[in-house]
Amino acid sequence: MKTLSRTLAFALSVSGPVSSQVHPVIIDNCTKCHGGVKQKGGLDLRTIEAALEGGETDTALIPGDAEKSPLYQVVQVDSNPHMPPKKQLPPEEIEALKAWITDLKITPPKELVLPDPARQPAEIINQLISQKWQEEQIAPAPSSDDATFVRRVHLDLLGRIPRVSELNAFLADQNPQKRNLLVDRLTNSDEHADHLAHVFNIVFLDRAHVRKRNPDHRTSWLNYLRWAFKTNRPWDQIGRDLVLARPKSDQERGASWFLYDQLDDHSQIATRVSRTLLGKQVQCAQCHDHPVAPEIEQRHYWGLVAFFNRSLNVKTPQGPRVAERAGGGYDQFANLEGKTDQSQLILYSNKIIPEAGGKQSKDSPELYSVAPPEQWFRKLKKDEKLKKDLSNLPVPKFSRREAFAQALTSDNPDFSRAIVNRIWALMFGRGLVHPVDLMDSAHPASHPELLAWLARDFEKNGYNLRRLIRQIAKSTPYQLNSRPAPSAGQPPLDSFFARALDKPLSAEALTRSLRIALGHEEPNDKPLRNQLAKIFPDLFAENFSPSVQQTMFLTNGPLFERLITDSPLLDKLKGIEDPQVLVRETFLNILTREPDEEEKERSLSFVEAKNPSSITQFCWALLTSAEFRINH
Repeated sequence: MKTLSRTLAFALSVSGPVSSQVHPVIIDNCTKCHGGVKQKGGLDLRTIEAALEGGETDTALIPGDAEKSPLYQVVQVDSNPHMPPKKQLPPEEIEALKAWITDLKITPPKELVLPDPARQPAEIINQLISQKWQEEQIAPAPSSDDATFVRRVHLDLLGRIPRVSELNAFLADQNPQKRNLLVDRLTNSDEHADHLAHVFNIVFLDRAHVRKRNPDHRTSWLNYLRWAFKTNRPWDQIGRDLVLARPKSDQERGASWFLYDQLDDHSQIATRVSRTLLGKQVQCAQCHDHPVAPEIEQRHYWGLVAFFNRSLNVKTPQGPRVAERAGGGYDQFANLEGKTDQSQLILYSNKIIPEAGGKQSKDSPELYSVAPPEQWFRKLKKDEKLKKDLSNLPVPKFSRREAFAQALTSDNPDFSRAIVNRIWALMFGRGLVHPVDLMDSAHPASHPELLAWLARDFEKNGYNLRRLIRQIAKSTPYQLNSRPAPSAGQPPLDSFFARALDKPLSAEALTRSLRIALGHEEPNDKPLRNQLAKIFPDLFAENFSPSVQQTMFLTNGPLFERLITDSPLLDKLKGIEDPQVLVRETFLNILTREPDEEEKERSLSFVEAKNPSSITQFCWALLTSAEFRINH
């Protein structure tokens, strides 16, 4: 099916993966009564296939003929019955629906044809992105200049702007391969591992203050992440570390915190695992099938819960751990109509994991390779609490978590697609599927062949995260200028990646960049980062909208003023006598570029050499500028 535009797109259900966009008119007005929650009159409008099939009456949709389509007829002002009940669609939405039905042609779903698997990812990115430009007659932006590139790649790979010395060294380098060499060097650094650790700390567990947690409790967890990224631990192994939570070495200990921090809330574990490792929001299917993504069913939600509902937090001499019982955990769930079902160990692929030895309703010591205390097997006395301070971590012979870890990371395209999409979003400012944790049929990939090829390549190359990041950074689309091509006319949609997207700095990147800009050698400042984390944008935000709180902090916050007045940069600038040198040095340190002639003229009319107040205000103006706060 070919759609007119994103606005006129709708979902087509086919055998296998579902890939298209749900029409916003349908989502906003129809799926509440004709979707995953309920289907009045037996009509499901989440897919074209279901709309064509109809409900208790004939088809709701006749492609090419809006006037005869019940879906169009019932939204008219004088229709009887009238839809939606108690509401009239505005004329522009009715016209959009009519135009879409009129132009709709049902064709067999196009099978993805993927390029040669032997080629390098950067080549495939260049090929498939430029192919879409040609199809849509889009003129891409020119390549970014060296100063822009070195700033962008430092922010994306290290989470900070470059120092002036790093900028000057790169600009002076005459090697034609210097961009590729810089990417390789940065991704080999400890700073890169530290940056990724902070990124995935937020991805997996959110910021500590959001979950009302003590950030000091995450030390071993952050150490695990740093070690994993520094050693380039394969992503499938990281996935198993997190969901199995049975460390085999000192370096792996902190991985247990991912489950432990959920405080035995198995529903929360299920939704967090699904969102972070599979890119899918499953909580909408707790009481009913997903309202707009029919492939996500209520049984999937309860299946994920079942993988973890035998787990419980314990303490051992090696630190906090997540134990697992060998029996029980056979929950039933009911939909909104009261129909009940037994939960099963089921994946989104509908693969059901059988329990070795059959159903184990009763727990007993022989079911364990490492058994828990005797107390765990009897009914507790009144006021007696289950013993959770243990000398050893109990391990069942059949582990639901172990079965899930294996199924999650083996022959599971969703697992690879989710991390490829998240890394793409980290580097480009939006994913091939946007938002990154809504990878379902209602949110199709902008470039499905590219996502599928990169996911396959990622698997075949040992789930090598560093290789993936390097290849994206070395691609042509990543290195484009952020300003659209002069010949582009109306700026192309962000999903075409025809220019570099503006990315607001996260609290972590803003903290490090402020420190570097102000002349500090050490970019990290934990108290400052914790302060900024409460004010500045989250990672992977669906939309960026600056807040009043951010504005107030930047314009008249005493903390921000102290950052400048107590900085090595200000001390350096106060000793410069030549105003032109002063302006140039300020631009280089803060914006990592030299001022143009107009900027130089305006700056010289404002700043006064040897005047601390004037210099402070000048630094303040550049540090609070959009250019500093945005990765472009």
